[in-house]
Amino acid sequence: MAGHSTGRVDLQRMRAEYEKWRESAASGPERGKVTIRAVANIVKDVHLEGMVRGTRFESDEPPERGGAGLAPAPLSYFVMGAAF
Repeated sequence: MAGHSTGRVDLQRMRAEYEKWRESAASGPERGKVTIRAVANIVKDVHLEGMVRGTRFESDEPPERGGAGLAPAPLSYFVMGAAF
């Protein structure tokens, strides 16, 4: 990667942060094993709330699938994840 990034994403900085994380994971007590834990609880019917790495998520199905449409459906999060 010659020069510096001219786009909206600083790829050099991202790469440096990734390498620091990778080195830390490889030298930690788990020796390269990384676990990401997700916890979800039912609020009511198909309305759920969950937590992943300190970020709170909420999901609900639309009325035609038994929900109240109070939050994005779980499939919406999956599709957005693929887009990212």
